[in-house]
Amino acid sequence: MLMDRKIFSLNLSVEATSAYILICTLADSGTPVTIESAETFWNGSPEALTRAIEELNRHHIIYEQLDANKMRQYFVNPSDLWKTSVVQ
Repeated sequence: MLMDRKIFSLNLSVEATSAYILICTLADSGTPVTIESAETFWNGSPEALTRAIEELNRHHIIYEQLDANKMRQYFVNPSDLWKTSVVQ
C-alpha cells in the first residue's frame, strides 16, 4: 500500500497527517496497526496519538476492526472514501 499524497490537501492537523504516514509505514511493513504498535514509533504523547487517530477516523481516512483477540486494528480506506470536511 502506498501513501496517498491527497492526505496533504485535506488540511488535517500535523498530528493526524503524521499518524497517517506512520500507519501507512506500519501497514507496508506487514505490522498489524494498533495503538501499541504505533506508540512504539510515535514521538508525541499517547493522548496526541489517540486524538490523531480519532481525527483520521472522523474523516474516514482509516477504519478500525477488532481482531480475534478483541484488539483494535486500523486500516486505511481508499482516498475516494475520505471526507474532506466533517461536523465535529
